[in-house]
Amino acid sequence: MKNKIILILAIVTGLIAAAGIYLFLDHTKKTYAASGDFIKVAVASQLIPAKTQITAQMIELKDVPAKYVHERAAVDTKEAVGKITRSEILPGEQVLRDRLAKDKESGDGLAFQIPPGKRAVTVAVNEVSGLAGLVKPGDRVDVLGTFDLQGAVGQEKSSITTLLIQNVDVLSIDQSTGPAGDSNQDGKKAAASARTITLSVTPEQAQPLALCSEKGTIRLALRPVTDQELINLPSIRMNQLVH
Repeated sequence: MKNKIILILAIVTGLIAAAGIYLFLDHTKKTYAASGDFIKVAVASQLIPAKTQITAQMIELKDVPAKYVHERAAVDTKEAVGKITRSEILPGEQVLRDRLAKDKESGDGLAFQIPPGKRAVTVAVNEVSGLAGLVKPGDRVDVLGTFDLQGAVGQEKSSITTLLIQNVDVLSIDQSTGPAGDSNQDGKKAAASARTITLSVTPEQAQPLALCSEKGTIRLALRPVTDQELINLPSIRMNQLVH
């Protein structure tokens, strides 16, 4: 019986000591936080792989001693949520701003510039079909396709032009994802000699674009900056040009 009492007293004493330590540490933490020695920092609450869009469930704010806070650490979840990671972030690791891809930053690679649900498709152009090199990344274009359509039995083929896709973003000219230099002569020459243009399209738009690019010809039509209206335009055949 005596041993049981001693054991119970030991357990109670241990619990009291643990509670006292917890309260002391909590008080110390609050004191430091009040004095500005702690800073709230966004840290990963789980493993976040590279090229992953961060959600609110992946990170949390934690109080970190000021001397251990990285100078590029995100101090608000809004700085990280919705951004895409350039590299892996480990659980408990501070989320650094320079490890998150910025919106449409060319240095991160083309894949970071493609909007969700879209695909990058490259088409060959020449000086005429590519708008004489005047189109730039960030512009929006319509794509016209011209091809021969097989007629009925005994009839000749008929050439037809149709509006394939409308209001699509230009991602790059050749291998350049940045605007061509407006005042740089070399930049203008490079733009004028463009041989490929990469467009941001949906998978459904990619199919007719690829088919017409391979079996027919395409031509770009540059849109005004503020015009995003989609129009319903019927295809036109060669015989419709003569009345």
